[in-house]
Amino acid sequence: MIVGFIGLVAVWSMNLFWHQPWSIETARRSELETRVLAIAQKYNSGEVIVVSKKEHLLYFCRNGFIVRGDYWGGFVHNFPVPVAIGGNNRWTPEGRFDIYVKNAQSRFTLFLGFKGAYGIHGAVTKLASKLDQLESLAPTLKYVTRRDNTLGCVAVENREIKYLFANVDVKTPLYIMP
Repeated sequence: MIVGFIGLVAVWSMNLFWHQPWSIETARRSELETRVLAIAQKYNSGEVIVVSKKEHLLYFCRNGFIVRGDYWGGFVHNFPVPVAIGGNNRWTPEGRFDIYVKNAQSRFTLFLGFKGAYGIHGAVTKLASKLDQLESLAPTLKYVTRRDNTLGCVAVENREIKYLFANVDVKTPLYIMP
């Protein structure tokens, strides 16, 4: 009995030293969110979108805060969300842009244009109804964001582009960070 107790204490104490409640990944995410919130504070009376190419994440901020727990369209939207970006030598531009067009008639489900032909979009329109069915069955489905293969655009899952399209106005600022 005493041996079992000593063994339990030894395992517990090793976990204290070996298991750290934080990780490099958590520290990087925290640093990124601090940078995102600093940008969001500049627009504390409106919306701003921030994309991190390195972390493959899109943040949507409203009134100086990252949007979390917003129920819309049958889903709870928590930002950041994963993104796919340019691949095959088609790089996503970096810098500050404004959403200049909202196009519901593009070859993608919905399109928020930010520079020339570059934009934020979901899947191609011909897949939209099938993806809507799949997303209703599996709300965490990742189809669009599973690999970087855009021509420089920022791709998000269909449920996210629908939310952004409904909640973002033309002239909304967009920051794309390296």
